[in-house]
Amino acid sequence: MGAFDTLSNEDYQRAFRYACALGADRDLALDLVQTALVKGLGNPERKIDNPLAYLMTSVRHCFYSEYRKRGGRDQTSFDEIKGVIATDLKPLEDMMIERDALRQAWSKLTPIERELLHLWAVEGHSLEEISASTETPRGTLLARLHRLRKRLDEHQTLNVSGVNR
Repeated sequence: MGAFDTLSNEDYQRAFRYACALGADRDLALDLVQTALVKGLGNPERKIDNPLAYLMTSVRHCFYSEYRKRGGRDQTSFDEIKGVIATDLKPLEDMMIERDALRQAWSKLTPIERELLHLWAVEGHSLEEISASTETPRGTLLARLHRLRKRLDEHQTLNVSGVNR
């Protein structure tokens, strides 16, 4: 039994969403997940205790390798992230306004900020878990999260007052 045989379709979807959150466009996100899987399958003698953790870490490493190759240029477009289904019954106009505000805020985030936001707010990981998986000190993550919240609050305030940068 291969290490990745225990992964479910939801695990692969989770890795894809993570790649998108890091800043990859849809096609690059698919390539990142595939590359991570190929790396894991490429050495059958390697013992992988936690295939999902291995996959997510490998996607992260592949993304940052690609990011450095591109000279730090970001490729993310909020429109590329598909698969989010509205589960509430808000009026369509309100949903469109919120989507536009989120698109603007998302475009201003760095890959590191998107990663933190995704792992913390979307995946629901604790700061201790994020610290362990990204090898970033907890205090650094707290500071980043504080600055991120402050920037998003400022962005929201600017949008509510009708002023855009």
